[in-house]
Amino acid sequence: LFRAVPELMILMKGLNAASRSVGWTLGLLVIIIYIFAVAFKILTIDSEVGDKYFSSVPSGMATLLLPGLLPDSADVVYDMGSEHVLYAALLITFIVVAMITVMNMLVGVLVEGVSVVAAVEKEALNITYVKTELNLLMEELDANKNGRLSRGEIQALLQLPEATKLLLDVGVDVAGLLDVADFHLFAKKEEITFPDFLELVLQLRGTNGATVRDVVDLRKFMVEELASTEDRVVTFVANALAGKQ
Repeated sequence: LFRAVPELMILMKGLNAASRSVGWTLGLLVIIIYIFAVAFKILTIDSEVGDKYFSSVPSGMATLLLPGLLPDSADVVYDMGSEHVLYAALLITFIVVAMITVMNMLVGVLVEGVSVVAAVEKEALNITYVKTELNLLMEELDANKNGRLSRGEIQALLQLPEATKLLLDVGVDVAGLLDVADFHLFAKKEEITFPDFLELVLQLRGTNGATVRDVVDLRKFMVEELASTEDRVVTFVANALAGKQ
């Protein structure tokens, strides 16, 4: 069953993880009910209310728990308790587990689900907005009208105030965008497609987390920079030695 419905396994594990916290919370609730039951027992002594609801500390605790916290279930619990106290205890256990714990978990699941859907929809709206606006700007800047972007065209795009504002609104580092494009996109070709550029723009948002690909790209960049530096040093030294000779 759990393999067929993995969501059920997640809920069961959630119940297990929350059981300790729920237990301590119920323990705190019992202490609070006990303290107030003792207080009402003392305050209502020799009164009609005290004789009816707080004749003893256990009776006062039952009054505070059932009519106070679980008024809808009070009559049923009293009827079950009149038959046997074990029945009433079992019913209260069911109410705590089913109504309080599971129903609150359901609320949490619904809230989490709505949050995920809202985040996905917001992400889709941002992508659509950026894609539409950038596409309009690039159509104006595409000098040769070939549908591809050169480094100069992207540089001209980033100098437009409306493009800069658009990228800043979605959290893109405009200053580093061209440098990153040089490494990612223009290292082996002179022109790129608009989808490639859009993907790079969306990857450079500040809200994105670092991924394995980012680490690999950083390693590749460092290796290429070190190799380039080494070549320049070797060339400089070779030229210097040749000049002395």
